[in-house]
Amino acid sequence: MTDADRLILDAVRGLDGALMRLDGMLRRVSDWEDDRVQALLGSRLAPDMFTFAQQVRTAVQFALRLALPLAGVPLPPAPPATSDLADLHRRIDAARSALDLPASAFEGASGRRLHERAGFADLDLSAGDFLLRFGLPNFWFHLTTAYALLRAAGAPVGKADIDGLHDYPPGFSF
Repeated sequence: MTDADRLILDAVRGLDGALMRLDGMLRRVSDWEDDRVQALLGSRLAPDMFTFAQQVRTAVQFALRLALPLAGVPLPPAPPATSDLADLHRRIDAARSALDLPASAFEGASGRRLHERAGFADLDLSAGDFLLRFGLPNFWFHLTTAYALLRAAGAPVGKADIDGLHDYPPGFSF
């Protein structure tokens, strides 16, 4: 395995941790009243942006759209969308299972060319560009947007829920 293949593998392994933390953020609102959960699921940062539920689904799907082609594995069809927390948890669990690939799946990954759609653009990218310019930025965009909507709705989430590293005392504020 080349150093470039190892970088790709490490990036994919990082997606699993991010999805695990996303699942944990969703669990923090599981005891909310149903109307509050429904308001969160339908919330948007701006009228022309995805809802919270779609931001989560898209982040999960981007983890798969990023990792599986780099491993030479076809994408499974996305299940039909429903707007409830249970569906979001199921999607995260399924994605984490699909990402549990052996390291050997990424041997030669850095030499692949990948074809993808980005909005209305057709992309033809090297594995490095696919990872660094397309896949990771889109995954983190949708995950961070979901985080922002959780924060705006009053969910008790913080920076550690994104990177798994930060630690602040309860009640800390900048």
